[in-house]
Amino acid sequence: MRHASWRSRARFAPRAGAGLTAALLVALTASLLTIAPARAQQGERGVVITPTVGWQWGGTLQYTGGDVHINAATNYGGTIGTVVRPGLFVELGYTYQASKVIGRPNLGPDFDLFDLGTHYYQISGLHFIPRGESKATPYLIGGLGMTIFDPHTSQYGEFGSKTLFSMSLGGGVRVAMNPKVSIRLQSRLLLPINWASGGVYFGTGGSGLSVSGGSSLPQGDASLGISFKLGQ
Repeated sequence: MRHASWRSRARFAPRAGAGLTAALLVALTASLLTIAPARAQQGERGVVITPTVGWQWGGTLQYTGGDVHINAATNYGGTIGTVVRPGLFVELGYTYQASKVIGRPNLGPDFDLFDLGTHYYQISGLHFIPRGESKATPYLIGGLGMTIFDPHTSQYGEFGSKTLFSMSLGGGVRVAMNPKVSIRLQSRLLLPINWASGGVYFGTGGSGLSVSGGSSLPQGDASLGISFKLGQ
């Protein structure tokens, strides 16, 4: 019978990682709300809240006898941000994806390893590129933050949650519908760093294959959001 397990040199309980990130989220949100009134001097008052929905590509880890793949699936979340100076916007964002991790050995059929919840928390800067009187404004976005990979229990046992430093880079366009509402389309490269301590072991009759060594896990997403400007 095929069996599998997940082992890590650094294991984190899901609640511990989520608690640390939640504290960071509260602190940064408070900071954004504090600095927002100062934007009145620049004619850019208020806080902007943007719920989002999108599609996230999962990524693949290679090993000697095949690979382990995170299926692409819908993600959803949102951002809260404000202008820090003309043309530059800073925001705090969160997205969540529910997906499956698939074992794909070179010899033998693919199989479901476990369900996976992926949480992205990013502090991002957006640089808007003015286009005169056009309602559509393109922008570049780059961010830093953390990613929590939260495996669910499966028939192969329990798997440890992992919290990683991550970066994001991409671009998009904001289309103003009126002074308070705009539509936002964007695409990003998502890059969790130091996926080095993971190990996946599965096989028949006690034999196994493994993932080890340092690497990153490139992912990406494309999303649609509707932005609501609060305040004047």
